[in-house]
Amino acid sequence: MKIKTIIEPPIGWIVFDRPDVLNAFDIEMWRSLPEIALDLDQNEDVKIIIMRGEGNVFGAGADIKELLEYTEKGIAQEYADAVNYCFDGLSKVKKIMIAAIERYALGGGCMVALSCDLRVAGENAKIGIPLVKLGLAVEPLGIKRLMEVAGCGFAAEFLLTGEVISKEKLINSGVINYFVPDNQVVNFSKDLALKLLNNGLFALSTTKAIMKEFTSGNPNWEFLHKAFASCMETEEFKRRALRFLNKH
Repeated sequence: MKIKTIIEPPIGWIVFDRPDVLNAFDIEMWRSLPEIALDLDQNEDVKIIIMRGEGNVFGAGADIKELLEYTEKGIAQEYADAVNYCFDGLSKVKKIMIAAIERYALGGGCMVALSCDLRVAGENAKIGIPLVKLGLAVEPLGIKRLMEVAGCGFAAEFLLTGEVISKEKLINSGVINYFVPDNQVVNFSKDLALKLLNNGLFALSTTKAIMKEFTSGNPNWEFLHKAFASCMETEEFKRRALRFLNKH
């Protein structure tokens, strides 16, 4: 398996397992990742998802050697469709996802990390989207997600220069939420996940859904109108509110 899952309730881990090629993605991985993520999204033992890579590497992007096999007209679209399928599927995951980035998140690896809600990176991680240097544009859903996270200005700079991005710009743009020592990325991500789960689960998923609606370009106003009230109606809110009052 090039992508494996490890379930350690309440965390579901998605682990990229091609360390010999720095976890470069091939077409099989583009197709299987969204299905794996959506399966974990339905797993009742999993409350939050963390992505990481074997060999202390998140992902060095697409497998260029394989990519060259798809350059002919007709079959190039097959590869592009697989990448689109991946990002479309990841956008449908309702649970919170965290990317634990070690060493490299380049090109497609960076875009997969951006599909997560929060991103933790090692202090010396190399992060960037150098596709233009190869003569490629980023898949449109990937560009859309980058613009949602970083805004048009940062997105244009990152995409058009293709350079490795500085730590300062990664933080300022929101591409990375936390920088930690290189050897603490996975443990910090796990601790962050458990910290998030101290909050209301329904509130977490509802907040994520609300943010998604506002960035969709066509928000479901009926859902948005009812979202806050739906949280108020949960037993979780009542229990937490009473606990808060009893403490104060």
